[in-house]
Amino acid sequence: MSDHTITLRELETLREVAQLADPERDEAAEERSFRVLDILERLLGCDGLSLQVTDSVHRKRPYVSAVGEGEHFVFTREELEASEHEPGVDVFWECWWTSPCSLPERTGRPVVVSLRSVYSQRQWAAHPLHTTYLPCADELVLAYVTGPGQSVRLLVPREGGSPFGERERTLLELLLPHLRDLLVAASARSQPAAAATLTGRQREILRFVARGLTNREIGRVLGIREGTVRKHLGHSYLRLGVLSRTGAMAAAFGDAGTAG
Repeated sequence: MSDHTITLRELETLREVAQLADPERDEAAEERSFRVLDILERLLGCDGLSLQVTDSVHRKRPYVSAVGEGEHFVFTREELEASEHEPGVDVFWECWWTSPCSLPERTGRPVVVSLRSVYSQRQWAAHPLHTTYLPCADELVLAYVTGPGQSVRLLVPREGGSPFGERERTLLELLLPHLRDLLVAASARSQPAAAATLTGRQREILRFVARGLTNREIGRVLGIREGTVRKHLGHSYLRLGVLSRTGAMAAAFGDAGTAG
């Protein structure tokens, strides 16, 4: 079987996704978008997915939601503001107009592209985006232009192993005519909810942190990837307004240690 062969089962999965994206369905767009992302995570063999609105004019992301290992997230206003100051963000924007990330804005057309379809292994390993902001093996991008310098996009990372191939790009290209309305509707909320409490999984991971476990050990205990543990911790830091594991434990549990 060649790298780009699409099976009948995969075609049925694409049909399911297209049906979920049908604007005539009664379910809320955001909820349907999470179901689509859950399906695509399994189909594409990636490490979670995120749905983002990108405003390259003001260098902001007004909306971000994500899935990973069965968990769903919608970034709060505070998390979005904090993410604008994450390490490497300035490098990301400096590289924006010369990287595949800006391809939809540069062409004015819907796009499916992967980083490694543009950069060789050596080029990507040495690229500032990789060394400072995107330490992944590859990332797929499906994006639609929604206005001057603005787009709505799915980001599909693969943290390690082989880069995405023709098969994965073809699967997303087949969905390109179907997802725009759903992604735009799901991300239309311009004022995300105020800061929320930690999710159950975030609090669970912090309890293991308090016991001295490493990210890898926590992943083994919970049956999730080490990278997923890091993502949960990162979201916890944003929600709690802290920068470290110690700060997160103090903010989450105070003097109660692992209570809560």
